[in-house]
Amino acid sequence: MFGGVNVHIHIEDITSGYRVSVTHNISKHSAKRITEINLGNKYSIVGPLHSKQQKMLNKVCTVIEFIEDRSGLPSKAKVRYVDNNRVGKVSLYNLASVSSVDENF
Repeated sequence: MFGGVNVHIHIEDITSGYRVSVTHNISKHSAKRITEINLGNKYSIVGPLHSKQQKMLNKVCTVIEFIEDRSGLPSKAKVRYVDNNRVGKVSLYNLASVSSVDENF
């Protein structure tokens, strides 16, 4: 749960990277975003982000590596920001591409 919003995340392994499905449930409305994340591709950073990370919102980055959690599942991506060439880490569910599929229901 992020700030009163229920968020469900599903990460699926595909040949070239990962397919990340994020479903947001806000009161009676739901929205779902599906993004295929591949190494070397560019993505925008989207919410929900923690308050300290709001300055990263809408920044464009390139995925350079996938980072696994202790159980061996992918949870974050190592990225290089396009605007300043710095390297950082971003949760997979905070990445969206132009070709991400958004659904409202």
